[in-house]
Amino acid sequence: MLQSLNDYDQQQVIKEIQFIIQQPTAASSVKQSRNPFRHMRRTDIPFRNYHYFIDYKIATNCQVHVTDIYFDKQLYGEKDRHTDERTMLYQVERIGIGAKYDGVKTEDEIEKLANEWGDPKPSTQVNTTHAAVNGMLNEFTKAQWLMGTHLDNAYQSDAIKAYTLFHNPSDKVVRDLIECAFDKSQSNTSHNAQHLAAVLKQNQQLGKKVKWVAHSQGAIIFLSALRYYRVHYQGLLTGQELAIHGSGANVTDLQQTAKLVGLKTHQPRNNPFDPVPNLAGKNDLSKSSFARSLKFARALLGSPGISPHTLPFLGVKTYHQQLVMLGDHKRAAYVRKYINQAEQMNQLL
Repeated sequence: MLQSLNDYDQQQVIKEIQFIIQQPTAASSVKQSRNPFRHMRRTDIPFRNYHYFIDYKIATNCQVHVTDIYFDKQLYGEKDRHTDERTMLYQVERIGIGAKYDGVKTEDEIEKLANEWGDPKPSTQVNTTHAAVNGMLNEFTKAQWLMGTHLDNAYQSDAIKAYTLFHNPSDKVVRDLIECAFDKSQSNTSHNAQHLAAVLKQNQQLGKKVKWVAHSQGAIIFLSALRYYRVHYQGLLTGQELAIHGSGANVTDLQQTAKLVGLKTHQPRNNPFDPVPNLAGKNDLSKSSFARSLKFARALLGSPGISPHTLPFLGVKTYHQQLVMLGDHKRAAYVRKYINQAEQMNQLL
């Protein structure tokens, strides 16, 4: 088990073993820490123990014999409380008939996307060609179908049957925002980003070619992970590539950092009406962008089809048609005006 783990997981398991050696008779605890400062200190996992179960025995001479290491089944997967979900790798299988978000859809068709992906299994490493890092406020069940949808869109020529989810669990709005701000600072690296950097390194060491997609906060984590990788690891990530969707990070910074480590990036997909890449990612801080973002901010809380952020961006004309389809004529009119202005500008040029 130890040999199959990436560097980050190995370090956490070793810490657990060291704790057992020091306190072999201590009762194990799988509960989340209630200390609010531990949650705010984003370099550490906010739990009293990690998600591997260590089986050990105490010999008559007081020596500790570790007999096995395996996943603690109480800790992975969907939880009653989102804040009890943990950063882990899951292999997610396609269980549907191939439904994709590849054009304007009805509400019923969009809802079917949630049934396309399922049967997730925890994994110690990436064993699929495709992988994804989800954004904030994505509990486990939402992350697994949404990131499958984004991967289908990012790599349209691939017949994706399974992918690996690097699950970035939600810790509710305030703590998720704190985590985003934490990773945006070049002097900080969250436990999520440290973990992802170790996964990227392991992929490269094993010669695996992996196609990633990072959505929203996932792009922030990915940028932080690449920065951490440059400092703590060696070698280029030439066997891996990244699609950037609804980026919460600055795309130029992410692309330049990726280039320094040999990671290929694709053309980003950011909706011009999405406040996340425009304002949070600082990709467009113009007055017109601020006005668009303000008008569509509440749409982030609406249905996936109306939100400019949730589903993959297929183009501004498709987004306009999607709003018309779902009956949001007020926002559709605003998008239509934007399209007309862009077309007039192109004619002048």
